[in-house]
Amino acid sequence: MKPILIIAPHKKIERLSKDIAKRYDDVEVQLGLLDEAVRIAKKSEKQGVEVIISRGGTARKIEKLLPTMPVIEIPVSPYDMLDAISEAKKIGKNIVVLGFENIIHDVEKAGPILDIDLRTYNIENQQDAERYLRELIDSGKKIDVLLGGTVAEKLASKYNIPTILLNTGIKTIEDSIKAARRLVEVRQKEKEKTEQFKAILHYINEGVISVDNQGIITTFNSAAEKILGISDRDIVGKPIKKFIPDTKLIKVMKKNKAELGQIIQMEKIQILANRVPIVVKDKVVGAVATFQDITKIQEYEQRIRSKLLDKGYVSKYNFFHIKGKSKKILEAKAKAIKYASTDSTVLITGESGTGKEMFAQSIHSESERKRGPFVAVNCAAIPKNLLESELFGYEEGAFTGASKKGKTGLFVQAHGGTIFLDEIGEISTELQARLLRVVQEREVRPIGSNRVIPIDVRIISATNKNLLVEVQKGNFRRDLYYRLNILKLHIPTLAERKEDIKLLSEHFIDRFSHKYVKNIKISNNALKELEKYHWPGNIRELENVIESLVVLAHDMITAAEVREMIKEHEVDEGGNPDTLEEVKRRHIFKILSECKGNQTMAADRLGISRTHLWRILKKYQN
Repeated sequence: MKPILIIAPHKKIERLSKDIAKRYDDVEVQLGLLDEAVRIAKKSEKQGVEVIISRGGTARKIEKLLPTMPVIEIPVSPYDMLDAISEAKKIGKNIVVLGFENIIHDVEKAGPILDIDLRTYNIENQQDAERYLRELIDSGKKIDVLLGGTVAEKLASKYNIPTILLNTGIKTIEDSIKAARRLVEVRQKEKEKTEQFKAILHYINEGVISVDNQGIITTFNSAAEKILGISDRDIVGKPIKKFIPDTKLIKVMKKNKAELGQIIQMEKIQILANRVPIVVKDKVVGAVATFQDITKIQEYEQRIRSKLLDKGYVSKYNFFHIKGKSKKILEAKAKAIKYASTDSTVLITGESGTGKEMFAQSIHSESERKRGPFVAVNCAAIPKNLLESELFGYEEGAFTGASKKGKTGLFVQAHGGTIFLDEIGEISTELQARLLRVVQEREVRPIGSNRVIPIDVRIISATNKNLLVEVQKGNFRRDLYYRLNILKLHIPTLAERKEDIKLLSEHFIDRFSHKYVKNIKISNNALKELEKYHWPGNIRELENVIESLVVLAHDMITAAEVREMIKEHEVDEGGNPDTLEEVKRRHIFKILSECKGNQTMAADRLGISRTHLWRILKKYQN
């Protein structure tokens, strides 16, 4: 059904209401008087009606017998009353008004003004009306016309007395519909708020109990059910003392003072509780308690710590991301896949830019430790005096400048996963001795601590040096070398796998075209130029060259553009790559890259005009 129902107590009001309701898509009209109207109202409530509009005694009866349903009463306006009296006066001056108090209130005051004998009788039902009418007839008082609603109309017919219906005007009905629509809107908003509150109440992790000012439980959410093991059906509407004899909620109400952070023993569990009085207009009307199982709090704390430790320590690559069809790269991938199925220490060798970390991440991603953290450490990038504290951590006040809270080392943060020690050949011999113990014993002692922390980590290390030569030179410990070199994996240079240059180039072109919102292709001759070059910087250098080409190209990368770009990247032995012009060129391309190829934005950041930037790029291109 529609949300608004007009229950008209008279056929004339029904017809008028139906004509008006045609202009509204949310209003229905039915005929019903008193008991029949109540029956209709009860049925309509179950069918989704939200507001009922009715008149007189019918409206009052629905309101009384159906308190959950909002009722808008159609008033009898002074104009409607005067109009009915004016019609009645045409029949005679002795007018009797039979009606419900809400309709005939103060009507008799109009008698002297209109020069008529106007008697009004307030009725509660049809029996009242008939009793008043019989008394008038028996007393011999003259009745020219009976004025009222459906009840008056029925009695007039029974006693053969002329009657005038106390009608309702169009505007009055329309005003009632507008009031009902406003009420529907308010109720809808209240429903939304209630549903939001219910969702919050029943899906938060904290238990919630509220009581009224008599100590009767009014709210008991799902979390409270789980923590206390009591169903809300068994507890809501009952005194809280029956279930929690020593409850402090009554005390909180009496004192009108909150109690926060209280630890309470309840049978076999400890809970952390907060109790707050509920105050409305300076009057305490109840209290609410929120509480949590302390063991659950400890579990959540552990999870949070774990998440904080793992933040940023995830592997981004797997073997799918390693592109190439050459024999050497396929052999390296096959060996790495076998290594992933074990938990042994791996040493990855290869020149800078060959993709050693990508292989390390792929091994981790395919291993049993893939759900654990992947912690990558570039041993060459961290100052030697800080590397030890980064790897092993330190206690509070371990050295000058140490954090007051201490620091968790990277080995501990890698617990349950993999630690990748890149550029392992760069660490000092002193630190190598400490690292050897960690590799052997799988335990860490933070700087300044006398405690030992057991760790469960897989160690993958990488280097671009020949560690055996470094051992012979005395730069690397022999015992550590053999501990790290259990499973060895060598990554070929790009010069050793030139047949992969085409595949890699096209892969990078697609990636950077997407990044800079361009559609760039590369000619066959340009690919041949790329294959001719010896690529001392390996895949990393190829990636940088392709990015620069994509930024500068309009649609097709040509062989001439490739030759020029390689010439700029190539540095002769003994040459200086950090000339002023080279630094300037690299800075411009860096800004252009950050601006995703947008020359207007890049020029603005560089503090030059777009035309000036275009000329500089043209010079680099020619």
